[in-house]
Amino acid sequence: MDFWTRLIGGVGTPKSKQPSASNSPQQRLARFKRVYDHLLHVWHKSKQRVSGTQAEETIRNCLQRITSILRDESHSPEPHLCLSFAASSQIFSKVSRIAYVSRNERIIKDAVAFFAALVDSEEDFLDNAPFAESLMTFISNVSGSGNAICGEDTTGEIVELLFGIAAKIRLQPEILPVWFSTRKPNASQIAAEMEGKPDFAFVDVTQKDDFPLCYHLVDHVHHEGRIGDFARTGLLYIFESASKSAVLEQWIVESDLATLIASGLGALYSQLSRKLSISHARGELPTILALSDYAQMEASPEADSVLSPQFNVPMNTFMSYLAFWQDLLEYCKSIDVRQTLLDHFQVLFLRQLLYPSVLESSDADGGSAVAVLTYIRCLLETLDHPELIHMVLIYLLALPDLADVARPRTPLSPIAAQRRESLMLLTQANNEEDRLNPSLFNLADLILSSSQSRNPQTLMSALRLISVFLRKHWSYARLFGSSATQMTEPHRTIGALNAELASYLALAEGLGGDSGMDEAYEATLQDVQNLLEIHPCSSRLLGLNKLGFSDPETATDDPSQDLCEANPPTYHYLVPSDPLLKVLLRLLSTFLTNDTETNLSLTEALVALLSCPFLRLEGLLAVNPTHYCFSPAATPPSHSHSDHRLEQLYTARRQPTWSRDATPPILSVLQSLQHQLELLRKEIPDLDQHIESRKQAFHIHEEISQAMASVPGPTPPSGTATPIKPGSWTPQLPAHVRTSTPMSARSQSPRGTPVRGSMDRQRVRLASPTPPLPILGLKTVVSPTSSVSSTAPSRALSPVGSALVQPSMALADVTGDAVEAADVELLKRKISFPLRESGIEEAGDTQAGAERGNRAAGDDEGRETQDGYTESVGMEAVETEEGKEQEGKEVSLSHVLTNVVILQGFVLELVALLQVRATLFEEVRYT
Repeated sequence: MDFWTRLIGGVGTPKSKQPSASNSPQQRLARFKRVYDHLLHVWHKSKQRVSGTQAEETIRNCLQRITSILRDESHSPEPHLCLSFAASSQIFSKVSRIAYVSRNERIIKDAVAFFAALVDSEEDFLDNAPFAESLMTFISNVSGSGNAICGEDTTGEIVELLFGIAAKIRLQPEILPVWFSTRKPNASQIAAEMEGKPDFAFVDVTQKDDFPLCYHLVDHVHHEGRIGDFARTGLLYIFESASKSAVLEQWIVESDLATLIASGLGALYSQLSRKLSISHARGELPTILALSDYAQMEASPEADSVLSPQFNVPMNTFMSYLAFWQDLLEYCKSIDVRQTLLDHFQVLFLRQLLYPSVLESSDADGGSAVAVLTYIRCLLETLDHPELIHMVLIYLLALPDLADVARPRTPLSPIAAQRRESLMLLTQANNEEDRLNPSLFNLADLILSSSQSRNPQTLMSALRLISVFLRKHWSYARLFGSSATQMTEPHRTIGALNAELASYLALAEGLGGDSGMDEAYEATLQDVQNLLEIHPCSSRLLGLNKLGFSDPETATDDPSQDLCEANPPTYHYLVPSDPLLKVLLRLLSTFLTNDTETNLSLTEALVALLSCPFLRLEGLLAVNPTHYCFSPAATPPSHSHSDHRLEQLYTARRQPTWSRDATPPILSVLQSLQHQLELLRKEIPDLDQHIESRKQAFHIHEEISQAMASVPGPTPPSGTATPIKPGSWTPQLPAHVRTSTPMSARSQSPRGTPVRGSMDRQRVRLASPTPPLPILGLKTVVSPTSSVSSTAPSRALSPVGSALVQPSMALADVTGDAVEAADVELLKRKISFPLRESGIEEAGDTQAGAERGNRAAGDDEGRETQDGYTESVGMEAVETEEGKEQEGKEVSLSHVLTNVVILQGFVLELVALLQVRATLFEEVRYT
């Protein structure tokens, strides 16, 4: 620029000015001293009373000018005379006293900026013991316990300053002794150590004077926003530094730090509502509920709604703190410190708070069972750390800790072992009767009792928790009774698979018609494949370890892997007499009259159950191969010895039939539901048109929701709580409706296509870690007919979002039109289920498998054949007391239409499960 200026202006242009002498280091130091002397003069003259006076503005102006000079000098070439003067004269001690004695937040904020400038400079202030003492004294007087005089903004800057110091300690371990020093043990501690006994008076001794920086961070870890983020991250850095300092490691084990952190988690859990309700306001009903018989249950006055801010705000805070626990264990490399944290988590949170809430929950008090089931589900959705998951589930389910058998624990140091013994003894009940024992009543008992509840909200909460268990923590899911089998080679044939696929597809078409089924099935196939690929058990069958996708260092730290090694997963069948399985089948048999939310949770649980690759589908979803029947015409022709291979191919491709008694229980129940619809069609001839209209209403609503979701909305104001997904419950539209379009060409239909035997195994898509709740982004959405984890991409299972809870005007208009269109006299007509044939029921019903078997009651428990298969449950095991309760139950036709649409989507998922599992896990024979 100077060249062009001289060229244009000529020789008469004045030369550029030389740097002013006032910018020299010496002049800068003189100016710095003048401002600092003026600060001290004003302070002494004001007699320490500055609030609301002219002295306040003068002091603030001096602090700001000093800070500005220091920051400018930090970016200037050496020498840094002002920083050197600040260190040698220890002006930080004066600034610290001026700030906290003034009790003026604005002056305190300027003092924080001054200390931040010193910390960020290149001078060795962090290695200066007087500086560390002055700073900690300052923070203790303005932000410590009982001395908090700062607002949120100033507190945020203080915590950010502490975080910066912790980050530098992590990178420069040599400065740790300046900020952390241990006191000498007293006589009682030395005597106890020499005797080899724990000093109980020494347990949980607060040692703030040893490491005040750490305690200040602990005071703010529970905050939301930037304060909590900086505090938690800074504390993570300190715990990470424990692996580099034996003295710090021992101090953390002996101090009350672990107790404070665990108590904080317990305190946040105690602040959650003891009772919850899952209810929607009449004006804010999602479309899928508005088009059904939604029963507005009267919630207890003490219960909070899962859709209210009263639930979301404390739940967000609790889940953020729980995510911090995971990060803490992940960053901490010290075995002693990590085990101390785990012991305190188990004793102070798991045993003293979480499990007692399981014992105290009830289905009769208006929401305590719903609350406990919801909190545990959110906890299991959030937890990813293997040691925490192992500890929680082993204790709550009263399972033997087989991981210790597979791999004994690493020996702890004597101090850590004594600390653990002291903690256990101090928290142990003196009376044997007062000790809580999960073996008497555990989480599995609560789930079973809640799944049999007459309260739809309790039932729905139990089903959703079952889905989380089966989808995410299958190795611990001992909820179902099973029998192992040594059979590893598939006995089912490709011909039988095609016959089963044809049966289920015909069933789906008979339920809701064939409009849009092709496109919906294509999307469902992709979603089911994602679901199966990310299942915890799939990696063992897909051989990812051989492909180099596993990390041997991290794999050895996973107790669930040890659990599998001590008790390796084997192929197994579900026991037909299992109570929980009977509950699910009973609920499925009353699908048309169930409330819509229960059906959405039920289908999610069943899909999660059938997704385990080690669960054999024979006798449950598929036909037992011992019951195949082949017609004489299907006998393969005789071939020469050279054509034996062709004969095997022909044999495997034969499509068998089976008797009614051999029909899988799920197929049998679905056929019974289809039979009920056939009876309804006789009373309502245009029922298919109504079903199609209902599917189109859902489809149009979904298209508008997606279009509105793509338009950026207004940014919510700061401080507004965002509802967390795991704690909320927004019913979603059926998956096959949200992706369906009118079918254009049946020649392109993927349905009924034989599964190719040469299909390569698909690799598991390794999902990268995602942030915790809020959730955590929470990371998980509730789908109506699938339980795909939020870490897997999904097309058909995209969430409808919060628009369903509080729809905008345009969306509300469409929803209102759909509800108003459904509010006609015919759709309001009440129908009593189960429907009966008019006149005498004929013995040969046209619906195969819909009739009840004539087996004796003793056969309901199922029989195990010589091949290891368990015979399926007859319809008698499903339609017992629950069937009697459904006698005369009336629902509207609109409610039936909504449930039919959901049921058709569920059947399509079952078809996709059969097809994808057959190729992905090689479950059928092709020769």
